[in-house]
Amino acid sequence: MSRTSAATVPPISTSDQLGNDRRMQFVANNRPVLGIRREDYNRWEARAPLSPAHVQKLVDRGVKVLVQPASKRAYSGKEYQAAGAHIREDLSEASVILGVKTVPPEELLPNKTYAFFSHTIKAQEANMPMLDAILEKNIRIFDYEMMLDEAGVSPVAGAMGRLAGISGMINILHAMGTRLLALGNYTPFLRIGPTHSYRNIEMCRQAVRDCGYDLALGRMPESMGPLTFLFTGSGYVSKGAQEMLKELPVQFVDPTELRDVCASGDTTRVYAAVLRRHHHLRQRDSGQYDEKEYTAHPDRYVSTFAQQFAPYVSCLVNGMYWPPTAPRLLTNADLQGLLGNNATDNGGPGEVLGCPRLPHRLIAVSDISADEGGSLEFMTRCTSMDSQFEVSDGTKSVPGIMGDGVVVCSVDNLPAQLPREATDIFGDQLLPYVWEMLHSMAEVPFESQAHLFCRTLQDATIASNGKLRPKYEYISELRASKNKLQ
Repeated sequence: MSRTSAATVPPISTSDQLGNDRRMQFVANNRPVLGIRREDYNRWEARAPLSPAHVQKLVDRGVKVLVQPASKRAYSGKEYQAAGAHIREDLSEASVILGVKTVPPEELLPNKTYAFFSHTIKAQEANMPMLDAILEKNIRIFDYEMMLDEAGVSPVAGAMGRLAGISGMINILHAMGTRLLALGNYTPFLRIGPTHSYRNIEMCRQAVRDCGYDLALGRMPESMGPLTFLFTGSGYVSKGAQEMLKELPVQFVDPTELRDVCASGDTTRVYAAVLRRHHHLRQRDSGQYDEKEYTAHPDRYVSTFAQQFAPYVSCLVNGMYWPPTAPRLLTNADLQGLLGNNATDNGGPGEVLGCPRLPHRLIAVSDISADEGGSLEFMTRCTSMDSQFEVSDGTKSVPGIMGDGVVVCSVDNLPAQLPREATDIFGDQLLPYVWEMLHSMAEVPFESQAHLFCRTLQDATIASNGKLRPKYEYISELRASKNKLQ
């Protein structure tokens, strides 16, 4: 879009309510051009920010859409062409370019507006070269993660969060089946495959239901006792994972009840609990929990999780947000201590002839938060879709499901395992904002265009005009402090 053409684009409401008034009709001489880039994060990344159905809506309103060719994309080029898109390698005609995951620095086109998950707000070291390129190339970047509504929730990122929770839950149930088999126990969880082996969420649900049918019939080894699941977090990720576990015969209990469940629970069902901050966080001096104080000063708190709850958890599903100064949920030493106690020490059954008991209560960890070196100290690097699982003992991690320790899954792009649904759901949330993004011209000072964007997009602008936006200037300071520690 040229500078002169922008003047004739109908102005939009400054309200944060996205409605039909923003879905303007563009005329032929004034057609904005939108690009959809090819994802290159890894070979499994088959998502797109918009589906052909979303592209069709843009084209019908006069938007020219360019789509980079990609045979690994879940939706084919022919489907995008049928929706009116142009399949083209060169996206330089586009003023706005959409993606999903991070973009290699050398692939960034100068003087463009981009939107994708930048993963830069914590000064993540791996993405700092990309951020440098964004600043050097005068790129305006809208970060999906920071597109927050009035309640401070990101419906765009949340759409991916729910899918991450669903995918992460399926994968860890699959891992439990193979891990328990490695420990000498054939269980109904072997009926569940990895998420990418299913066409859609409904097929995932059916696999879990089939497993639940056998559970309800009492087909779990007697020596294992009841299995317990504990979820951290209360957002889209945690709720997505819980949504899938509810396809099993499951009873949700308070975290404080897990000890009793391990001792006398019913083996024809599983048990689950949701851990909230007030359950395990205590102020160092008072021993109490205060939400406002914790939010402002998480460094003043300690966690009792390792001692109070973890000994009674079979599978930990971690979906919590962890600020760097907060206490960890589990340290390396905590994990080593948990693995040193066998299952019978924590309410599990004793040896049953022909049925080996579990070496320890904790079997599996699904770290859907995928926060390297975060709330789980032993999760130092994310696993990948090529090698989804590793076994960790708190001192080392070995790929696969064999060895001493707990099996861990920490894939950082879980929604990519359901790529068509992920594209559909994500695009439904993103499309209302795309109409506004089309007004963006990276070479124009942000302040002169800010009125064209709703508050959500204004606040999600990480950088523009060669500088970090004021809200994100802290990234430079955080980056400098991290460099000093190296």
